[in-house]
Amino acid sequence: GRRAAMEAQNAAPKTIVPTEVVKKNTLKIGKPGYKVTKSRDLSTKQRSLTFEIDYPDCSDDIQPRHRFMSAYEQKVETPDNNYQYILFACDPYEIIAFKIPNQSIDKKEGKFYTNWDKVQKKFVLQLYFENNNNNDNNNNNNENNNNNNSNNNNSN
Repeated sequence: GRRAAMEAQNAAPKTIVPTEVVKKNTLKIGKPGYKVTKSRDLSTKQRSLTFEIDYPDCSDDIQPRHRFMSAYEQKVETPDNNYQYILFACDPYEIIAFKIPNQSIDKKEGKFYTNWDKVQKKFVLQLYFENNNNNDNNNNNNENNNNNNSNNNNSN
């Protein structure tokens, strides 16, 4: 009894304290203003999201950053494999995150765009999702055919 408890306590993994973590103590002033626009490329049928984020009070030598985060990396919500997150950071603002579909992002020329307007202090990021299912039209046609077939069956 006691020995097993003692061994279990000694076998517990020791927490490793990282050394030399430099943390900036920047006072956060709240969340930035933002606008998100959903659109679709008519020629490729790709879905697109455009994020416009205003950072009016950031200093001139700072540029906003973004990164993608998996649903399993974040600790705010229960992980859901159908979603990923895109995060935007710029001191002295709080980091903001958007929950987006967990689909591949098209990084080809002209399909992934970022711009930092230093004068307006507006960060713009536009992304396109890759078309994973090029059979969208076929699926719609099949559904229509199935509906027609079921209508024919009802009329008999």
